[in-house]
Amino acid sequence: MDPTGPIFTQRGSAHVDGSGACALGSPRMECGEPGAVLSQEKLIYAITIPLSVSIILTNLVIIFGIVCTRQLHNTPNYFFLSLLVADLCTGVALPFISLMGLNRQLSFGSCLVAHILPNFLFLAFLLNLVMVHYERYVCIAQPLHYSNLWMHRSFPLALLLVWMPPLLYASLPAFGWNNWSGPDRNSCCARDPKFPLSSNCSANVTPCCSYRRVFTNAFIYLEVYGLVLPAILTIGAMTCRVLWITRGQLKDICRLHRSVERGQASDQEQRLNMRYTRCLVAVSLTFLACWLPYLIYMHVCMAYLISDTKWNSNTLIVLSCMGIGSMTVVPLVLGLANRQYTRPAYKLQRKLRDRWRQKIQTAGREDANDNATE
Repeated sequence: MDPTGPIFTQRGSAHVDGSGACALGSPRMECGEPGAVLSQEKLIYAITIPLSVSIILTNLVIIFGIVCTRQLHNTPNYFFLSLLVADLCTGVALPFISLMGLNRQLSFGSCLVAHILPNFLFLAFLLNLVMVHYERYVCIAQPLHYSNLWMHRSFPLALLLVWMPPLLYASLPAFGWNNWSGPDRNSCCARDPKFPLSSNCSANVTPCCSYRRVFTNAFIYLEVYGLVLPAILTIGAMTCRVLWITRGQLKDICRLHRSVERGQASDQEQRLNMRYTRCLVAVSLTFLACWLPYLIYMHVCMAYLISDTKWNSNTLIVLSCMGIGSMTVVPLVLGLANRQYTRPAYKLQRKLRDRWRQKIQTAGREDANDNATE
């Protein structure tokens, strides 16, 4: 989950309890509409379930390829495998991210788990992504020092660094950095006598669980501008640097070709330029499709939090689902671009298809023989 996901998801709709009853300040929703939250939940599931299933299945395919190929059992691929596991967990938690914006009647412990666990999975995913980009960046920018990289010498320590800090930071609300002891401004169930309590609102008041009671504003700002945004900018900077280095190497190769060809551009030079252009286009499209929606969602939610404006909750739901879902696609793009990762799954699929065809052909011949004997 994304730190802005459970924290920022639809601030206005956080004033709506999970049963459909309405409390103070719900945007564009009338109190006493029992189906209001139900319709929001249907919208969340309609968007996130297809994304979640696709992310989980694709991660399993790539993980299967790495595990089944002995040539891929090395430190760089172990880092990528850790990233895939984090992405898989984030895909599993994706349908529940936007649901955290709805108030629910949960105990203190259950409320903390419902918010801390997805936040930890997202931060671990992001830190794993930074580590994979850094490892590949050093491979290209400093190839002579690549084999002596500290991550290769101390792989368990590097793996610990990408999983433990997210867990420690995400767990801070459990150690007291929360608003649980403050006033319950987002009461889960309406107290207006004109409207009866919803069926899920018990007469005995249960503590109301919302992101506002778990995460403080300081926690939100620190996570977004101190962890998430710097990590994204670091990934972008390393990617741009790699493209710049690749462009310089390509110019050197083209210069050598022209010296051999007496100043004329060779076909191989044109093919290299075309390949670089395709790579540049692919990186640009990946950024626009995967990172841009999340960046828009993150800044919209920050503006929403600061301005205290009542927005359309459905708009925030769509931004939340699409923004977080698009970012979890980044490891899948990296994995599917490497044929070594997908070759075992392709061979398995082809083997199963051949067996199926063979069974059909055998059954057809047996039927033909039976008809002939009759």
